[in-house]
Amino acid sequence: MAEWKNVKDEPEKDLSSVGALFETGKIKRMYDISELYPTKIIKLLGINSERYSIKLSNPEKFTISEVLRLAYIFNIDPNLILNVIQPEVEKQIISKIEFQKNRYKS
Repeated sequence: MAEWKNVKDEPEKDLSSVGALFETGKIKRMYDISELYPTKIIKLLGINSERYSIKLSNPEKFTISEVLRLAYIFNIDPNLILNVIQPEVEKQIISKIEFQKNRYKS
């Protein structure tokens, strides 16, 4: 579990269970959490349901702040979330960088 220094309350059990899924490696894609307490997560994240769905489908759209908030909500290390996001977006990132390299070759 993450060691959040300023936590005043115990995390909610249902949301801790989502965190446990990240910790055990059961979440392979961010969209895997789409059906897990979406209303509560959306409310705590402070975004609307459409934006949440878009971000789960396109995890590169999550801001650092949102990743940190998710980690806080689930009471997990933010790196567990980043470890799910990175493989999802890695091919896109490599493709974009290669495109830019080829575009500016002399």
